[in-house]
Amino acid sequence: MEIHKVPLPRRTHQKSRLGCANCKRRRIKCDERKPICSNCATHAIECTFSNPGNANCKSPLITTHRFRPYRPASAISKKQHSKGSEAEDSPRISTNSIGTQCDFDLTSRPSPAPGQSPILFADLGLLHHFTISTYRSLVDNPTISHLWQIEFVGWGMTFHSILHLILALSALHLGYENPNQRHQYVQQADDHFTFGVRSITAVLAQLSEESCQKVYISAVLICIVYFARGPRTGEYLVFSDQGVSEWRVLMNGVKLILQSYRDQIFTGILKPEINQEELSVSPLLRSELDEHILHIQGVQQLVDQELLTESDNDIYTAAIKDLLAVLNEVYEKRSAQKLPVGLMQVLIGWVYRLPGELTSQLEQKEPLALILLAHWAVLLKYMQSVWFMKGWDAHVVTGVRSSLEAEFHPWIEWPIQRIQED
Repeated sequence: MEIHKVPLPRRTHQKSRLGCANCKRRRIKCDERKPICSNCATHAIECTFSNPGNANCKSPLITTHRFRPYRPASAISKKQHSKGSEAEDSPRISTNSIGTQCDFDLTSRPSPAPGQSPILFADLGLLHHFTISTYRSLVDNPTISHLWQIEFVGWGMTFHSILHLILALSALHLGYENPNQRHQYVQQADDHFTFGVRSITAVLAQLSEESCQKVYISAVLICIVYFARGPRTGEYLVFSDQGVSEWRVLMNGVKLILQSYRDQIFTGILKPEINQEELSVSPLLRSELDEHILHIQGVQQLVDQELLTESDNDIYTAAIKDLLAVLNEVYEKRSAQKLPVGLMQVLIGWVYRLPGELTSQLEQKEPLALILLAHWAVLLKYMQSVWFMKGWDAHVVTGVRSSLEAEFHPWIEWPIQRIQED
């Protein structure tokens, strides 16, 4: 007896215009749960139901700077869109981060259907990789590695910005270790980075003593992910071909957080350890250090020859003095054969301490400022074994050279030669 299958009626749902703004933008069904709908809860982003009267508010710590989107892997996007998703035609969503506004495509991570588990096994794989591998690449001292492997991951369970940024960094690390799958991992990293900066936006407006440590770690992760994503044409850390550099905007966000809650941030597990180890420069590296000092002193002589105002002269002299101190510390750590990742806070510390007047001159591509930056960028050479810093030394110096008039090129010949040496 032949059995005729009766087609089941198509499931329908009652359409509503009362969904949250995020679901409307993504053109997906909102379950309208309050104070936060299920889709927003799944992605750890601020739901407009939780703050209906101020859906587009911005934190006082946020400036509006356009952060160009990273391009996702087209193959991944096509695969996801072929499953009947209507997200293909949805608009890009403008999102805010610490000191920056980022544009990313949020449609590549579909929300789970009702009854489905919101756990994505790809994300579990990223978390696993971070806790067995990536965390080691972030510290030079094994005694504090537990902070990244255990403590900060634990924070991420309740402070979702940290979790998303950890997953973004882990994805980029996997992409570095598996070049053939890099596009896939970059897609995952971009998605998590987007959710990470979006979820921290909601917290910034209520920055407090209770949240400041977690916000600070989120900001640090944002900067590391920026490095890990790799150099991009037109962006040279402290200056850019167009307007304010993206990375400087991120650094300004870190500055604002530290200026507001420095004492509260560096307490508890973040309290700095007192290092009583005495380091010195080995005889093998002494001649190399002396050569570098000689070239930086040459920059000081150039500053003295220029007809600068007394204020500008003082600013450059102070920055050069600070760079000489950084240089000595770098060579001490190299002499002690410390892991290169430990140079991160030393080198970035110099940029962090640059006064606003000098960073403004870098943005304006003033020759003296660019020449000084090139002599700092040489030190990035000693971090090239760190996976997320590869290529940044040559990239910054190349940007300096392209921004300088030909008459100043002799002043950066030595930095270029040093970076090109094996």
